[in-house]
Amino acid sequence: MQKSKVFRGVVMDKVRVLVVDDSLITRKYLSRILEESGRIEVIDTATNGEEAVEKVKRLKPDVVTMDIEMPKMNGLEALERIMKEHPTPVVMVSTLTTDGAVETLKALRLGAVDYIPKNDVMSIKSTAREARELLIQKVISAKGARLRRFGATAVGVSTARSVSARPRITEPHHEPHVEKAPSPTPRRRLEKMDIRLVAIAASTGGPVALEKVFADLPLLNVPVMIVQHMPKAFTGVFARSLDKVSKLSIKEAEDGELLKPNVGYLAPGGMQMMLEGRIGSFRVKISSEPKTIYTPNADIMFESVAEVCGDKALCVIMTGMGDDGYRGLKKVKSRNGVIIAQDKDSCVVWGMPRKPTQEGLADFVAPLEEIPKYISKIVLGR
Repeated sequence: MQKSKVFRGVVMDKVRVLVVDDSLITRKYLSRILEESGRIEVIDTATNGEEAVEKVKRLKPDVVTMDIEMPKMNGLEALERIMKEHPTPVVMVSTLTTDGAVETLKALRLGAVDYIPKNDVMSIKSTAREARELLIQKVISAKGARLRRFGATAVGVSTARSVSARPRITEPHHEPHVEKAPSPTPRRRLEKMDIRLVAIAASTGGPVALEKVFADLPLLNVPVMIVQHMPKAFTGVFARSLDKVSKLSIKEAEDGELLKPNVGYLAPGGMQMMLEGRIGSFRVKISSEPKTIYTPNADIMFESVAEVCGDKALCVIMTGMGDDGYRGLKKVKSRNGVIIAQDKDSCVVWGMPRKPTQEGLADFVAPLEEIPKYISKIVLGR
């Protein structure tokens, strides 16, 4: 019988997790971290991908944590089988290397909901505590993730569940919320505006969603700033991945560089990216400060964009857990900047766009596949 936990007066079922890793030490350590949260029950472990596929079928876990390098069947092969045969939210626990980043991006395209660097979680450094807490948050959020298909790519609620059985998303460390209709907002006309810079932020589900957006964007003739919650070793790989699919040139941002039209600047992992300068002469500042839970941080970027660009900024908030970006978008709204929020049904996790939508900050709410069209219409008029 599944155990439940009372969280702030609300009875919540524990998230049932299958831990998959070929290392006994890692399996035990991850299981202990997850169990000690009091919100997660590790129902079993698996030592390789082949065993994982069988146990997903038999045990029907809410979430799977998956290693990549394993004998018999690796994590990518197992993930592909799981998504085809028994769709289940999967969080990859991968190595923090360039090769690990490439493999992790492949996993996200195959349908993994999220990932976390194994090195950070297993570390003995003081920062490991934050990584372990982030792992817990990612696993809890993954239970409520939507597994959708965009073209041939599965994007991390399970298609094996009925709509009525879909678990409601409850953000970690927040009061369980009651869904409500978005607050009325004076919507703008979808037409060309005087936009000098576009800023986009995403988290859970973001890498695949961003690839979709940038693959469909035309040349915009303005610079684009991008924040994706991502560790250091991943952002260079991800920037190259975006560059391959985009008409814009995408690069990892460098401190002090002048921003150019038709170039996308991805915030380096583990660093903050801010806009400085003035209209017509933008430059980017990269800093290790301020310290935030999610780094790079959407609030930090949006606040700086509002300060420098005012009503000539177009800001886009996309799929992701938590509420990073909300505070920054309030400042964007106060300066009459334009805001697009990804709609609930196309988000992997409707966390980051939720409050901007419900509280009327968003001028436009659009499904993922329509976001490039909205950006193009607002910036180019077509």
